[in-house]
Amino acid sequence: MKLFKPPWITHDDKPIFSIDIHPDESRFATGGQGDGGSSGKVIIWNMTPVVNQKDEVNDKIPKVLCVMDNHLACVNSVRWSCNGRYLASGGDDRLIMIWQFAGYGGAGVFGGQPTLKTSTGERWRCTHTLKGHTGDVLDLAWSPGNQWLASCSIDNSVVIWDVEKFPAITTVLKGHTSLVKGVTWDPIGSYVASQSDDKTVKVWKTLDWKLETTITKPFDECTATTHVLRLSWSPDGGILVSAHAMNNSGPTAQIIDRDGWKTEMDFVGHRKAITCTRFNSCMFSKLKTEGESKPYTCCAVGSRDRSLSVWLTSLQRPLVVVHDLFDNSVMDISWSFSGYSLLCCSWDGTVAYVQFTPQELGQTLTQEEKNKLHKETYGKTSTMVSQPLIIENPAMLAIQEKKNDSNVNDQNEKLKPPTTPIKYPTKQIETRTPSGKRRIIPVFVAPQEALGGIPRPFGSSSPFGKSNSSSNLSKSMEKFSDHSSNESPLKVVDKSKTSPHQNSNDKNTTTLKKSENESNIQPSAVQSSATGKENTQENFSSPVKLDNDTADQKKKAVLDSRLCEKTLPSVVKEKTIPRSVHFNEQLEPAKNSPKLPPPPSSLPPSPSIIKPTDSHPPVFPRRPGRPPLHLKRKQGSLPASPGRKKHKIGKDNPKNLDDLGTRHDEHEKEVHHPLIKTTSTPRHTITTNILPALKLTKKLTASCPKLPGTIIQIHNELNSDDKVIASALHKIICCVDKDEVWTSVMSAPATAVSLSRLIVCIGCSDHTICVLSTKSGRQMLPQICFASSSSPLALLQCRAHFVMAVDALCNLSIWNTQNGLVVIDNKSFMNQIITNHNKPTSNSSDAMLQKCSLTDRGLPLITLSNNKTLTYDVSLAAWIFVSLPGDSIEQFTDHITVTHDHSHDEDDINGLLSKKFSSGMGCQAGRTFHATASAQRDATLVLLERKLSASLLLQSASHYKRWLLAYVRYLVQGNYDLRLREVCDDLIGPPADRTISDNLVSWKSYILGLSKRMLLREEVLPVIGANLSFQRMYTEYHDQLELADDSSDDDRMEDDFT
Repeated sequence: MKLFKPPWITHDDKPIFSIDIHPDESRFATGGQGDGGSSGKVIIWNMTPVVNQKDEVNDKIPKVLCVMDNHLACVNSVRWSCNGRYLASGGDDRLIMIWQFAGYGGAGVFGGQPTLKTSTGERWRCTHTLKGHTGDVLDLAWSPGNQWLASCSIDNSVVIWDVEKFPAITTVLKGHTSLVKGVTWDPIGSYVASQSDDKTVKVWKTLDWKLETTITKPFDECTATTHVLRLSWSPDGGILVSAHAMNNSGPTAQIIDRDGWKTEMDFVGHRKAITCTRFNSCMFSKLKTEGESKPYTCCAVGSRDRSLSVWLTSLQRPLVVVHDLFDNSVMDISWSFSGYSLLCCSWDGTVAYVQFTPQELGQTLTQEEKNKLHKETYGKTSTMVSQPLIIENPAMLAIQEKKNDSNVNDQNEKLKPPTTPIKYPTKQIETRTPSGKRRIIPVFVAPQEALGGIPRPFGSSSPFGKSNSSSNLSKSMEKFSDHSSNESPLKVVDKSKTSPHQNSNDKNTTTLKKSENESNIQPSAVQSSATGKENTQENFSSPVKLDNDTADQKKKAVLDSRLCEKTLPSVVKEKTIPRSVHFNEQLEPAKNSPKLPPPPSSLPPSPSIIKPTDSHPPVFPRRPGRPPLHLKRKQGSLPASPGRKKHKIGKDNPKNLDDLGTRHDEHEKEVHHPLIKTTSTPRHTITTNILPALKLTKKLTASCPKLPGTIIQIHNELNSDDKVIASALHKIICCVDKDEVWTSVMSAPATAVSLSRLIVCIGCSDHTICVLSTKSGRQMLPQICFASSSSPLALLQCRAHFVMAVDALCNLSIWNTQNGLVVIDNKSFMNQIITNHNKPTSNSSDAMLQKCSLTDRGLPLITLSNNKTLTYDVSLAAWIFVSLPGDSIEQFTDHITVTHDHSHDEDDINGLLSKKFSSGMGCQAGRTFHATASAQRDATLVLLERKLSASLLLQSASHYKRWLLAYVRYLVQGNYDLRLREVCDDLIGPPADRTISDNLVSWKSYILGLSKRMLLREEVLPVIGANLSFQRMYTEYHDQLELADDSSDDDRMEDDFT
């Protein structure tokens, strides 16, 4: 065994909270605090200088490969994917970043000083940022096969991410009542386990993401004293080892048996709480020379007592215990892929490297042997975890096969050969137009390297080939294996060949004495040489005797010479500068720090609050570009009228503020503008018109897009002063392609005319409305009295066989000329315009009417200046908003998958219900740091339900079907079981064995002309069946549909017989 603490692995003396070795063993990643302690940093290191002492002192071999400081707060966890393609990092900024290899050359932080003497290094780029937690992310874990990524947080949840569809969330596991500090996967892929401060370990099934069991007994006496609780699953899948358990008031690492989730065994011996456990990914067996044995596993345990212990499941005692390895808690542990190397990090900002030999751990099992063992025990291997376990319904099996076929087609589309690249200019081109203006064509900047491949081992030419570190490791293994059984497998290192990092004052080395009564694989304990006392603990079942003889006197097993620098914390502080910076000390302010002077008690008064006096009136000189002072209003004065006189202020004679009074005319002229801005006066005090009244003109024309070539002309008999001629007739002419088709007359002149493919509606000056037939000019309805002299007609429109009229006081009426009934009877939308909540600009609290239109189904659409649209619901007798683009709910929605729109509805309805989510929707939530993921999901559900309601209200069947599918997809993705059942219950109707249900008294089988049960069968159930977690729900409603169809067939047969 060799132990080494590289002094150059540091985060600028800041804590290192996580460490992980790449599967090719050529690099490893660390995560912790960044510069200043307020940011997070991820560093990728070269493994070769750690393994090989000669490479450590070679300046041509880089130590740091890449530094990434994109995190806004401390990084708590870094984990490589199983194939080494991705690196995931999570931190206190509630973000999870996915990194991918982007090429070689240049290490260090972007914009900072280079950290290496050479330019050799790697580039890693953040390709995905996962936002799903509302609190600090504490631990990460990749599933076997890299199908999912699990993350846990202090928001009491575990989020399962779909790796193939980043940043899509597969499910959110909720059940913990306190901070979740650790997560791990079953190597078979059947379970995922999490540990929390609520004194529980929960095991979840990956088949349907339901809770399998909750273990509480070993954690009843635990308190929240650890930063993390990293639990680990053995590679054979048999046991789960948790952190921070208690047994007889002593800290232990609890062993949870997969068979019945029993908690009868634990790892004991540490003096303080266990912070992390990590199983070796390899399974071991005894060497062939020692005879056959059952496979066993190896687990490393780190604690707050600064010690590290390594256990074999074939032994009842620890294989090795390293006391006082760090100056603070052990935070994370990582094993190499080969199984003989270990890295661990500590809160004190240092890293330790431990190397074992086959004589100590045993011989590793091949992947084929592991798969065979898994197959015999569980019926499947870790390579089969992506396959569904059991599908109970044949229809659901067909859905899964169809889904797999579509995924294969998508992958084939991605693998198509690229097209010929476009040639871009490599030099800047500057030309001049005939007018003399410059036109510049900039230089093309090449895109960044294509990502997606698995990085090669650093210093190797083939992925997962024999890297520098792995070759050195294999050589060292061969060297150790050549020793005889009588000799210790550890070699004595000559003092002359010690590392340059070794402290020259430390002359003693730590030795390890092997007991004569033990076998070749012996428990051992390591002690620092500075003390000369035995540092074993009575808590361990078999402490090993230590000998302090020097290496020259005792050429037995010794540690790596580079360990000589390691001393106890007290000795280190005396001889060397302390390298660790305690996190708690950074947060405490200095005791003797000078206090800032208090703010001045008196400040010069602001000119805006100086009150003018008679003796010394304030002078306000006019500045260029600013409005004159007479346009400013005194507080409490009335708004200026349009007809007020303009005052001129000379530069030499500035006016007194008191002289600049305001005047309000009682009888002011009406201003005609297409967008009439309303005042903030209450409705009962408004006596003037809100909308502009229509004026008399000598000629009016109207046309209809659905009747090309058809024009209605109205000739009003007016005199030269545009006044009505008494006892005159006013003519109506209908022309088709300039040919007169029919004519008619009116007794009152017309102020408005509108044409549809069925009717012609005319508004007259005597406050009546005439409705004629477009085909013949026949009067279809008697003259309708609408509006009055105090509120004249402001808008008239017809569509299909509907007529809409609006007066100047925002009273709206709609009639159905086909059946002669009123649809909306004189309903006012004045309150929706005069409101302080609809702000078209930041300087005004008033809303304006931008557009008023009528749909083919006789529904009004009122569009305000802030793009909000409302309509009137006859059944509810209320105005309803159908579009709120400025609403915060739409701004904070999550990404929504919506099918392509093939609707044939009119343009107004398509514009309201076909909003795209790529612009505006969710963008602000993505940029805003305080936007929580749960709030985003809730906002998305509210928005989808709004879209469904608007589609129903506007009677658009195509849009209703479109948004229903989007709603169901989001419910399935987020595991919203109750809402999904409510939707299915509404579509399937009352049960087949009863004629009516209590909750579905008014159930109708059709909605907007669509069969509800057909929607459930052909649209909704296939979406539910695509997710195996809703397999039981799919089967339940599929069987109910079969029963409902059989019942309806029997009813038809009875009707035919009758």
